Amino acid sequence: MNLAQLQENLEAVRSKGDKFETVEKAVEYANACQQVRKYEAAIACLNKILPDVEEDTSLRAVVKTALGTAFWEKAQLQKALNHFEEALALFEKADDCRGKVAVLSIVGVTFWRKCDWDKALEILQDAMGKNVEIKAEQRFISLYGAFERGIATLQNRVRMGRELKDSRKILQPLFSMCALYWVTGNRGQLEACLDESVLLAEQLGKTDILDAAKGLTRLADSA
Repeated sequence: MNLAQLQENLEAVRSKGDKFETVEKAVEYANACQQVRKYEAAIACLNKILPDVEEDTSLRAVVKTALGTAFWEKAQLQKALNHFEEALALFEKADDCRGKVAVLSIVGVTFWRKCDWDKALEILQDAMGKNVEIKAEQRFISLYGAFERGIATLQNRVRMGRELKDSRKILQPLFSMCALYWVTGNRGQLEACLDESVLLAEQLGKTDILDAAKGLTRLADSA
């Protein structure tokens, strides 16, 4: 379904006053926009429906999560974290454990992306402790879409690094993928990614990455 049709569907349900379906269609539209790098269109759409869910804690949290995800894909990480912080507080208020796990997952990946390994591991461990599965939930489609697109981008960078035979250019995106494989539940790829990252980090003397790899390995082993 193209963007125009998705937007038309969104406006149709919004005109009926169905807040739940409006949020669902808005997140679906935002995800489609982000697939083609139209981040501003995604952000504009989500901001437009925020007033519709002002009084609904859970739905507002979902929209804030989607907004954070749009900024995350746009590489505006601080703006993303601001929205995630608001979303987490709203999910906590609503006692929505699945929502909290969704936010903690992407926040943990964000700190991993910023090379703040210890903070990332602390957050990812907190998310794991909730022991819930959220991947199939429609309300988080843009979040998991962002994870999948992030993995694809990093895989391309690893491929380029291999073509250049540059260990440093392989290691950085390869190790970044580890957290994404963790939160998406791809344990096989996580293990392979960690093993190669450790080998390269040893060759390059990257002790910070070696320490972080040990932490993530412990986390994976305890799951």
